[in-house]
Amino acid sequence: MHRSHGGNPTRFVNVTPLIALAILTLSTGTRANAQYHTWPQIEAALAQAAADHPSICQRISVGQSTQGRNLWAVCITDNVGVEEDEPEFRYISSIHGNETIGVEMCLLLIDYLTDNYGADPRVTNLVDSVEIWIMPLMNPDGFVAGTRYNARGVDLNRNFPCPYTSPNNTTDGREVETAAVMNWAFGRAFTLSANFHSGALVVNFPFDANATGQPVYTPTPDDAMFVYVSEQYSVHNPPMWNNPAFPHGVTNGADWYVIYGGLQDWSYVYNGCNDVTIELANNTPPAAQIPVWWSNNRESMLAYIETCLTVGVRGLVRDGHTGAPLAATVRVAGRAHDVFTDPDVGDYHRMIEDGVYDLSFESPGRESETIRNVPVSIGEATRLDVNLWRTEIVSPNGGEMLSREPVVLIEWCGSPNARFQVQYTPNVSASFRRIDGFESGVLDLGFSTGGAAAWSIVSGIAHGGTRSARSGTIGHNRTSWLQRTVLGGPTSFWYRVSSESNHDWFDFYVDGQRLVHASGTVGWTFFSVSLPPGSHVLRWEYVKDAGGTSGSDAAWIDDLTTNEPAAAWSDVAALTDVGVTSVAWTPTFGGADFGVRVRSYRDDAGFGPWDAGDGPFTICLFGDADADGQLTAADVPTFVALLLADAPAGTMQRCAVDFNRDGVIDGDDVQAFVDALWGGDLP
Repeated sequence: MHRSHGGNPTRFVNVTPLIALAILTLSTGTRANAQYHTWPQIEAALAQAAADHPSICQRISVGQSTQGRNLWAVCITDNVGVEEDEPEFRYISSIHGNETIGVEMCLLLIDYLTDNYGADPRVTNLVDSVEIWIMPLMNPDGFVAGTRYNARGVDLNRNFPCPYTSPNNTTDGREVETAAVMNWAFGRAFTLSANFHSGALVVNFPFDANATGQPVYTPTPDDAMFVYVSEQYSVHNPPMWNNPAFPHGVTNGADWYVIYGGLQDWSYVYNGCNDVTIELANNTPPAAQIPVWWSNNRESMLAYIETCLTVGVRGLVRDGHTGAPLAATVRVAGRAHDVFTDPDVGDYHRMIEDGVYDLSFESPGRESETIRNVPVSIGEATRLDVNLWRTEIVSPNGGEMLSREPVVLIEWCGSPNARFQVQYTPNVSASFRRIDGFESGVLDLGFSTGGAAAWSIVSGIAHGGTRSARSGTIGHNRTSWLQRTVLGGPTSFWYRVSSESNHDWFDFYVDGQRLVHASGTVGWTFFSVSLPPGSHVLRWEYVKDAGGTSGSDAAWIDDLTTNEPAAAWSDVAALTDVGVTSVAWTPTFGGADFGVRVRSYRDDAGFGPWDAGDGPFTICLFGDADADGQLTAADVPTFVALLLADAPAGTMQRCAVDFNRDGVIDGDDVQAFVDALWGGDLP
């Protein structure tokens, strides 16, 4: 154990045999020519790699440069073109066109991986376990022109979104090369990345930027992890590791010098990808020394890729009911940095140093899950698969006609780790008109609120009266939400926003559909919508992006008018046993407006939200044709009249004597009525 870079504890391996190995090992197994490739030769080399190894290597263009040259990338993995539960890794080189040694290192790595797959166990494991993407040249126009900049004279490594200078995380106004790489990243789920430069001999880890512009150590929340993975590159490169200008061949970016709009900070802040900048040489090495540079960097390039398998926590996040992969956010308690699943597979890869952590998982429409005391140690990423559940009524769910004897079975789905409260009401459609100006000073119990900070009632800013509901005070990349379940009918409220324009947003949703999206300085504004019959979830959110603050940094709502449930609910089960998802209920009376609802309970999270059936259902006593709550001989004349269509059948009567549920009371129901009347087997 040693300490470096601001006192960060870092583990490392014994470097002596590795240095000796790096010095003695040359470019075995690659086509390491002592020459620099031209642009046509680069294109041909990538095409040839894909043609020679089609089962593991695929070449794609992620876009074109200003002058129309393709931005080529190759994917190397065992099932190329197939999404799998594995980390996605990326090497990019030569964002500065005249820094060319990285191009050669990338081409040599492509050859090494493809030529040795199936023969070298280490290479085979990497290709089988990681989706490896390599873009040897991001700035082909600058490369051809022999300049740092693109064809429009722009430094592409100052052109990415940055919290301090250009926080809008879109491609609007970006150079075409920058936009292409951004869109490529938006469509992937990169876990780990590095971009190659020349001009020094060091691994530079984020942050590159800070608020002051001063060259001071500016750590990310994952600083210790970044030091570790950076040293896993430098320790295998003897000249870099022993560079007297940078202890152990690594540096914090802003501690060296500050830049804004760099690729590595953008990757980490906006995409959840761990990215570093690797300076491979103080200048452009002579072509004859390319094999030496490959000898110094081959082990480093492999070891750096391997860290996405050996550092942190990984797993799948799936829907607990269907097993389908989920788009989910993964958070580590105490770390202000989120990572995200790949929604196509549901896999996540949260790189983090040794320790014991609490991890939380969130996905829209599911109950969040927190797993505590997850151990992490360097060597193999800890496996943690998580199912996220939604508590949902299965039956009765609306429209059923059920007998109250012998029992009504209420069924739902939910977490096997939860207990459940189950309730019924005989008047589920009952409602009243509610107007809430928040003047009580306390949020009504019908609201739920959460996110990084809860909504609350404040005074001094209001549309009517003196109070309103205000979003919580949150940091960057965070959300504060307020939610309420209402019934169909006219729904309205007033809202106000004071935020960083086009970056931090107030959003309003009904049943997951966004109806309001407002940002900047917005005075009190009226919104109304007519909701269809049934139950609906209203949700208000204040959402911040990765950087910047303006105004009051909040949203408010006031004078909320809704159609509210007035049903009287009673327990069927105050709390079930853990994992129970059905309960037998014996109603004591019938009716045509029954409803049931259920919510989960966990000791560590309390109660979840209620889920009610989609509509009312009917409970009757089978055979009770006159709907008096009793089955007696007095029901015979009514049944005969209904059978002969001498009297219209009401809901309760159809429930009681349309035994085969074909919508008609006819001769097919006679035997069942007789059986019910005389104590036979009920249908």
